[in-house]
Amino acid sequence: MNLITEFFKNNGYVFEILLSVSFFVWGQQCRKRFVPRVIGVIIGMLFVSILWQYIPVDNAWIESLRTAVFYVLCTVGVTLCFCMDFMQAAFYTTAAAASQHFCFKLTRMIIMLFIRQGLKNELVMNIMYLVIVVVFEVACGLFFGGKLRKDSEGEAFHTKSPTVLILLIGMQLCTNLFQNLFDQYEVGFMPYTVFIMFDMICCLFLLMLQCEIVRKEKEQESNAIMQHLLYQQKQQMKLSQETIDLINVKCHDIKNQIATIGNNIPEDELADLKRAIDIYDTAFKSGNEVLDVLLMEKFMQCENKKIRLDCMIDGELLSFMKKSDVYSLFGNAIDNAIEAVDKINDEEKRCINVRVKKSRGMILIHVENQYLGELSFEEGLPQTTKKDKRYHGFGMKSIRMIAEKYHGFLSAGSKDNMFSLDILLPVPE
Repeated sequence: MNLITEFFKNNGYVFEILLSVSFFVWGQQCRKRFVPRVIGVIIGMLFVSILWQYIPVDNAWIESLRTAVFYVLCTVGVTLCFCMDFMQAAFYTTAAAASQHFCFKLTRMIIMLFIRQGLKNELVMNIMYLVIVVVFEVACGLFFGGKLRKDSEGEAFHTKSPTVLILLIGMQLCTNLFQNLFDQYEVGFMPYTVFIMFDMICCLFLLMLQCEIVRKEKEQESNAIMQHLLYQQKQQMKLSQETIDLINVKCHDIKNQIATIGNNIPEDELADLKRAIDIYDTAFKSGNEVLDVLLMEKFMQCENKKIRLDCMIDGELLSFMKKSDVYSLFGNAIDNAIEAVDKINDEEKRCINVRVKKSRGMILIHVENQYLGELSFEEGLPQTTKKDKRYHGFGMKSIRMIAEKYHGFLSAGSKDNMFSLDILLPVPE
């Protein structure tokens, strides 16, 4: 029993840091032969830990060097077991080390309180330490590890700034260094408790900072993608304008030719031909040139899919908006509606309603359509139903970004399989 207790006392840090790391890298893509790799990493770290005990010198600097060595070993171990590069592994190891240090200090402070109350049984203290530190590591790992996974959308996070990563690593290693230096000197209970609390707060701030870095960089990445999509839609708007103009000219020419040779074509075929031409010759007059082009384009898409596009739009109300913003906002909204309605077989429900009007001193843009299945919402936006969510769902984010650009706001909801999108924009003075 004493041998087991002594083994865990001398090598417990290895198990603590590995337990903490497991919560932060959980869910990442594993490399081939994952289990043998994990076993190899554990054996290797334990081997180094046992060898370290034979170093004759034991002071704060040696202890800090030991922490740094195990930090590197842990980072290498993560790269061996998971599909990450060294920088990605170092980021997650830094978070795990901060979590382990926080839990270690919190547990140690609790044990000290029990000792001051008269606890002297070493076995009881060891069991208490084991139980408490495991509980804290699980709780801390689930909370911060889960937050990092959510903010990074399940991918291995790669910080764009090596300098930031170096600073994070330095902050984490410094907390261990100063703690080891502080342990060399005998001080009273209260000063030591104050220092432990300061140490714990630094670890918490470090974890929160890492979560914020992930969230911010992912947000910047999403904004870059949306800006690229907006640029593509702007180019598409120019192309659509040219295409619609060309179609209108050709339709006019074909009508003139039909009028000339109409007597030589059977009446039923002539009627079908005129009906087909009328579809492409339909002109929307909303009062906004860009919106007319877009509606014509979407009308032809809907006609091809046998979807009814019902529009009542006062386009002049949108004259203060940039042309590219009008095209992107309505293009994304109607595209989403077409995608949803196209899955419905009932012809009566294959309808999209678009309204733009002035209401109570505000400009109201309303789009509604039926849909199949279930819709889930997050942060007020419907979530994409596509399997790969990383590269989809930017349409609604783009709509909200444009609405906020003009100091408006967006609301989306669903009831009885009817989805509605409402955008309110203030009327410019």
